[in-house]
Amino acid sequence: MAIYTTYLGNKPKEKARRLGSCFVYFVMRNRGNNEVAPISIELMTLTILKDWENYRLIYLRQLNRPEAQKWMEKRAQEAKIGNILLVCYEKDPAHCHRRLLAEEMARRFGVEYKGELC
Repeated sequence: MAIYTTYLGNKPKEKARRLGSCFVYFVMRNRGNNEVAPISIELMTLTILKDWENYRLIYLRQLNRPEAQKWMEKRAQEAKIGNILLVCYEKDPAHCHRRLLAEEMARRFGVEYKGELC
């Protein structure tokens, strides 16, 4: 099984049905997965300024927090029995934390990231 990503406007529940066995996680603030959602005002400011490189660095550092590590490890274990679909608001995966999160989970836990569901 693997990790996939999509955005909220792309009908994630329909996409998840295509994958069959799938766990869907909305990785946005106040959607139940704050451990890995961008949390700082600094990250929000960098989004507005479109300073992607600094955003990427700060977000990846955020994923080193114990609660983020635990969340990612648990999802990686789930990916052994079903697909994982990470969802957020941003339409462009090239400039979105969900892609960074999926890539980091793949790197740290050996889970395959298969990309954005269209």
